Amino acid sequence: MQCPPLSGPPIIKKDGVDLFKNPIVRKWYDFFIENWQSKKEIAFLLPCTSIKPYNRSPTHKLAYSIAKGKDYIQFYSVSEPMLLVPREYEECYPFNSYDYPPSMMTEEEKKEFVDLLSIMLRKISSQHERIIAVLPRHHYNIVSRASEKAGIKIELHPYGRLAFKTISDVLKTL
Repeated sequence: MQCPPLSGPPIIKKDGVDLFKNPIVRKWYDFFIENWQSKKEIAFLLPCTSIKPYNRSPTHKLAYSIAKGKDYIQFYSVSEPMLLVPREYEECYPFNSYDYPPSMMTEEEKKEFVDLLSIMLRKISSQHERIIAVLPRHHYNIVSRASEKAGIKIELHPYGRLAFKTISDVLKTL
């Protein structure tokens, strides 16, 4: 799949800078809403990772390995500030070139994250029969609030300290 038509410098969170308003990030939102299509039955949400691209992180490696051959699963990473990143775009700019530690997110940015993510969740809910998420506390809370705002049912699973086991158990049931 071809990368989105985006280019620029790395996108790095700094105090006082709202990356949800970054022009490149906004172009991503527009591109996703206008162009993204998936015909896969299940949307599976994982958290973004500090390792870029995500497929190099242990949790994503595990998930992709277990789901190998399950072509009906569409993986997305829940990301601040990118919102949702389809697996197919993980190696593309800006998803391979940003850093936004969740600990730097202000309360206002959390609300913005919820509001914007609810729009993307509405979009993918029309493309998938089920949306399943296995997430740590921060992303779990954001997705829970966004799904409630969007009026969308998501099967949420917190993973806590047992991330590998939870991801594995959930994927093996699909």
